Amino acid sequence: MINTALINTELALRIKQSDLKAFELLFKIYHKPLCNYAKVYVYNIDIADEIVQETFISIWDNRTLIDEQKSLNSFLYKCIYNNCINFIKKAQTNRKLSEAYKKEIEYRVRMLEENYSESYFDHLTNEELENSIKIAIEHLPDQCREIFLLSRYEELTYQQIADKLNISINTVKTQLSRALQKLRIDLKEK
Repeated sequence: MINTALINTELALRIKQSDLKAFELLFKIYHKPLCNYAKVYVYNIDIADEIVQETFISIWDNRTLIDEQKSLNSFLYKCIYNNCINFIKKAQTNRKLSEAYKKEIEYRVRMLEENYSESYFDHLTNEELENSIKIAIEHLPDQCREIFLLSRYEELTYQQIADKLNISINTVKTQLSRALQKLRIDLKEK
């Protein structure tokens, strides 16, 4: 069973020690989810991607300050949140923006500063949800769990999983479908 907290702690420690491979793995794991999270605030995937890229550059530049004892997941999402807020505030001062867009930005900043943002992605940083997901994954049957982890965390294709486990692609598809169905049910009850 993969322990996400242990992996994140190890990644943080290795990045702090200037391990570029660990940093590349961190980027690979978090780039897309962080872009989706940033897009919730800036409403533009290109700008979201730029914010994520700049955040990763800043993390690498300041890697010696990383605290490997704290949640890497929460740290990353908090950095993206702060950088989105900074982007929105800077955009407010840009005189070239249309009046309607300025009003939209002002509204978003007010809502964010007043902590009214209740988007789905805000809950990703919630430790309780993260723990619920880990527990739900741990309760999957062995083969089902292994296939799910290979698919979602190692990003292997159905064929790669089938080859690795010496099973058919149909078994992989069936087990993955069962895993997702069971996780939906387990997490809906939380």
